[in-house]
Amino acid sequence: MDTVRLLNNTIEFIENNLDMTLNIDEIAKTSNTSKYHFQRVFYTLTGFTVAEYIRNRRLSQAAVEIATTEEKIISIALKYGYESPESFSKAFKRLHGMTPSALKKGGFKIKNFPKISVQLSLKGETEIVFRIMEKEGFKAFGVGFSTTKTDEKIYNDIPEFINRIFENGTRDRINDLMSKPKDNLLDGFHYDFEDDGARKYMMGCEMEEAVISDELITLTIPELTWVVFEGVGEVPDNSVLHNLWKRVYTEWFPSSGFEQVEGPCIEKNYWCPEEKEKYLCELWIPVQRKY
Repeated sequence: MDTVRLLNNTIEFIENNLDMTLNIDEIAKTSNTSKYHFQRVFYTLTGFTVAEYIRNRRLSQAAVEIATTEEKIISIALKYGYESPESFSKAFKRLHGMTPSALKKGGFKIKNFPKISVQLSLKGETEIVFRIMEKEGFKAFGVGFSTTKTDEKIYNDIPEFINRIFENGTRDRINDLMSKPKDNLLDGFHYDFEDDGARKYMMGCEMEEAVISDELITLTIPELTWVVFEGVGEVPDNSVLHNLWKRVYTEWFPSSGFEQVEGPCIEKNYWCPEEKEKYLCELWIPVQRKY
């Protein structure tokens, strides 16, 4: 699979240049995709942001050199991009549980962070239902917060945030502004992704008219091409969208000929008209064809 081959080539490029300045733009070029798409795919397939992976590999290599060579600690720190002994020691202890000087004295086991190799096993147990569509630019509004990192913590923080706005009546107020039923399910918007995986998240809906409220924020979304993935869940199961995200990056993108472009990702939920215990969900991701 071409995407996996290119990603492994990129990992090899990183490995061969751990003692050099690594620029995310140059790294992404080796994968033949945009920086934006590369960072999303890399995290989903490896569980690490690019910066985290590089840092852990450098610190792992540094530990081996400290334990097995006569090289000075400060020289090894500079080799792997740390400008001061203090910053190196702090990062080293966070990963290895000891300071570089303690390791140098001996008697400790090294905690290795190995080079990864990406492999996909596509089971194809169920089909992925999707459509490609163009949509003119629009505005959305709602309430939101800023996450701090792309890891499993986000999948706890966002549901907690959603429960909070349900319980404090914010969802009802938004639906009232749009003349929608109180049990109408709002959309989730992930946007302003940072290189380290942090992003902003807003619960709201597309703005059909002027809405003025001090507690609400607005989001302007340009005209984009979207791939829209569909799923079905049953209350109280909230894992459908989470699993859909995973399948999109591990199964759909590697063989699709598309790549993600900069812009919000939208999660939409609707009550199933036939059975209220079931809900329909959609994951909207902005894309373009790879050239």
